[in-house]
Amino acid sequence: MALCICAPAQNAEPKAVDITKNWDSKAPVYRISISGSDEAANLARRALSTHGSFRLTSADAHFNISFSKAQNNSVELKIDGSKPFSQIVYGKNTANAVAKACDLVVRKILGEPSYFTGTLAFVSDRTGHTEIYTSDILFQNIRSITNDNSDSLLPHWSPDGSKIIYTGYYRTKLMDLYEINLASKSRKTFANFKGTNTGGAFSPDGSKVAMILTATGNAEVWTSSSMSNAKNNLKRLTKTSAAEASASWSPDGKKLIFSSDALGGPQLYTMPSDGGTMKRIPTNISGYCSEPDWNKRYPNLIAFTTAQNGAFQIAVYDFETKESRVITSGGSSSLPKWTNDGRHIIFTKNHGKSRALYIVDSITQKQTALHSKNLGNCGEADFILKN
Repeated sequence: MALCICAPAQNAEPKAVDITKNWDSKAPVYRISISGSDEAANLARRALSTHGSFRLTSADAHFNISFSKAQNNSVELKIDGSKPFSQIVYGKNTANAVAKACDLVVRKILGEPSYFTGTLAFVSDRTGHTEIYTSDILFQNIRSITNDNSDSLLPHWSPDGSKIIYTGYYRTKLMDLYEINLASKSRKTFANFKGTNTGGAFSPDGSKVAMILTATGNAEVWTSSSMSNAKNNLKRLTKTSAAEASASWSPDGKKLIFSSDALGGPQLYTMPSDGGTMKRIPTNISGYCSEPDWNKRYPNLIAFTTAQNGAFQIAVYDFETKESRVITSGGSSSLPKWTNDGRHIIFTKNHGKSRALYIVDSITQKQTALHSKNLGNCGEADFILKN
């Protein structure tokens, strides 16, 4: 069953443009005009332009939407149409209020959730080393998390957004796993076994961490309790002569998906999260498939990195149809992460020596850069929608 997103009947009076690409589904694409106070309207344009179901226009719009800055970190949202809508939306700051208002626009027009109030953890090299940062989707509120003067890599959120686990060279100058408590700003070593310790990913309930360790000689998938450090209830899941990497949990926490080069080049496999038999996913798209991420809203879908025509691109695989589709183009793309709407994907795009974070609509394949070059080379993002 392919992913299908449709506009609700009560808001679908304007006839939308149907776009069909790769997936056997049609997503409505609406022309919208945005007005209001300069700051709020400009932020709203940036946000809504990243969504594949909206095209900005100055005339002949299906919906005219106004974002006017109000008092106390709030904006007044107005949607003109056959059924006008108006609401004052409050936030932590103006950017957050606009993001909440944009989520409301998507909800009112499409009847679907959206990702504008999500938070990213990512890396940037603007200090000369890749350090960990967090930011809102509009990159208006950026927070530096590490300042180690050594490379920090692959940050992953805990399910409640209170912690980040990442791979770093902090202290020992070796590749170890560290955990940062964002409220207390405290850091602890999570895994520092002999060899490399990388790829930490929390289970959906936060009770376990999956990771890749080379303590036994080659890269294998391990899990442990998340309550203390990796020595607590440590369990080895794979026992192969191949190299495993990039473990990701299923939404129900019962399975893990990861890459393994057991067949020569990396391919995708699943196995029960408490151990068992590896089962290859028949992506049938490339000799190189890696960095899988499971869709939390639509568990039949995974996103992954695949080699295509001498570069890497993002693809989506459907467990029901057993079909893979490439959804990015241009440059070289990697490290996909689904947003909460189950439709859009945050990923890293390389153009030569430059690297930036992008978002792509998995249905319309619309790709949009998320930040300016002033932030340096950025990538390796993880997404969370905090409560």
